[in-house]
Amino acid sequence: MDTIQIVIVEDDAIIGADLQDRLEEMGYEVIGLFDNGEEAYEYIQETSPDLIIMDVQLSGKWDGIETVRQLTKKNQFPIIFLTGNSDEITFSKAKTTGPAAFLSKPYRGRDLKHAIELAIIQSAEKTKKLVDVVAGDESAYVLQDRLFVKVKNGMERLFFQDIQWVEANDYYCKVFTRTKEIQILQTLGKFSETLSNLSEFLRVHRSFIVNLNHVEQIGDLSLYIGKHQIPVSKSAREEIMGRLKKIS
Repeated sequence: MDTIQIVIVEDDAIIGADLQDRLEEMGYEVIGLFDNGEEAYEYIQETSPDLIIMDVQLSGKWDGIETVRQLTKKNQFPIIFLTGNSDEITFSKAKTTGPAAFLSKPYRGRDLKHAIELAIIQSAEKTKKLVDVVAGDESAYVLQDRLFVKVKNGMERLFFQDIQWVEANDYYCKVFTRTKEIQILQTLGKFSETLSNLSEFLRVHRSFIVNLNHVEQIGDLSLYIGKHQIPVSKSAREEIMGRLKKIS
């Protein structure tokens, strides 16, 4: 899993730097800090961050509200508006862009952390891909191309394309990427529901789900991802060949 990546758009340099420091102390990664909407727009088109924190009042051609309107014409991003102006007219205009949360200046660190978690959860709910991992506070939140897993100090991100295979581990399951092994507090059967709409993932055995994009060799009773041999049930082999044709 990777750290959640955030872009800040704030035209007050002191506030922007303070916000970046707070986010990094919380364990988030700030991949861009901009003082105007136009430059932020160009950067975001190329990077696709997990979250955007946007000041409502910006200097330049676009204010924060217009910047969000332009950004969401093509893609949907979790947006947190940061504003020192809490009047009803500004709030009503900003609300039309569908942000996940508002933060008023000055803000507390706890409110910032809660707003980020709320933004991720609401974005998952909009796509109707909110998946409970276990009863209680542990949850996974699924967006279009990535999964957020709630951990002790916040949330961590895992791109679906990086998953090579998933393996049952008693009542939990382990997700394997090229470089990491991650335990998810969820059974393999439950996690397979999370991946059910993604054609590249297939449960090939009662204990294994594989990402077909990473399969390098297929035999009668097993397949290989790198040097790792994964068993394949007879009923799954025909399905594998059909899926490979669709995603090739």
